Amino acid sequence: MRSAPHLVAGVAPRRSRAGGAAQPARGPLHGLFGESAPPLAAFGRAARVLAVTVNRQHRGRSGMTPTVDSVRAAVAAQVDEFVNSGGGEGIRSILVKTFGGPAITVEHLPDRVLPAASLAKMILGVALFEAGERGELDLDTRVRIGDLSTTMYPSVLQALDADTAVTVRELCGFSLVTSDNPAAEYVRAFLGQERIDAVLKDLRLDSTVFPAGFSERELGPLGRANTTTAADMLRLIEYIDRMRHLEPMRRYLVNYQRNDRIPARLDDDVPVRHKTGSLRGVVNDAGIILHPAVRIGMVVLTDGQVDNTRTAQEIGEVSERIVRIITAGAVH
Repeated sequence: MRSAPHLVAGVAPRRSRAGGAAQPARGPLHGLFGESAPPLAAFGRAARVLAVTVNRQHRGRSGMTPTVDSVRAAVAAQVDEFVNSGGGEGIRSILVKTFGGPAITVEHLPDRVLPAASLAKMILGVALFEAGERGELDLDTRVRIGDLSTTMYPSVLQALDADTAVTVRELCGFSLVTSDNPAAEYVRAFLGQERIDAVLKDLRLDSTVFPAGFSERELGPLGRANTTTAADMLRLIEYIDRMRHLEPMRRYLVNYQRNDRIPARLDDDVPVRHKTGSLRGVVNDAGIILHPAVRIGMVVLTDGQVDNTRTAQEIGEVSERIVRIITAGAVH
């Protein structure tokens, strides 16, 4: 796993009636997932109530496999738990959708307009590769590192000599693999606002606006001018997923270095193609979990969070539980 696993107590073992070795007790989640049921304590109060209900409904049915409705209900319980775990502080929007396998979509405030933060860098990437595909811009144009803007934040570009030249294509890669602001700001200026707005229109990201950049002066209150919705971000990541000419973006995003949210508690062999975004009180993540059993799109947007670190941890926790629920249903 990408972070230390959260240890939870399972259900106490029981002795078989025949006097044999102790067998693990079948907890309430057994009715939903069969022998692959994860520990009940891992799922939170709302899901525990749901699991007991599902188990009662199916008690006595041997060989019962989870239905799409029961899996969707279990995911919805997790979404509800996550939304309410903020203690009423701020706003949390979340959208979960499977690609292949059982058709499941669960959402909470998917159309609520919230700050995009660095999720907007994916829009820059799409605009850049679309312009390159049309022959409007040369993505191999070379840029001197010393000519980029400076930043108070850590930048991988600082490992390069000022006279080192990289391509605009590579700057786009840096902006998506490391969320580098000077790289993103150069790409934004290289594109121009007209091409950025054209992507928003062409992809029907109707609730998304992107007027501000990633310069130092725009990373405070001005940075909140870039807004979007979970529904728009899901549409964007689906577009990136299916378009052949955006293969470099898929490679960049699956190698993204900030993995403290959606991927944080998933196994290391489960790739996640995603991008985060952060401002004061804003903790976002959007991407596709490339699980071998089923691919899962997930978008989380927030605002007004009291503790960004804790919210990031809660995103990792709900992501892990949702993935376990969906994949347990998909393998039956």
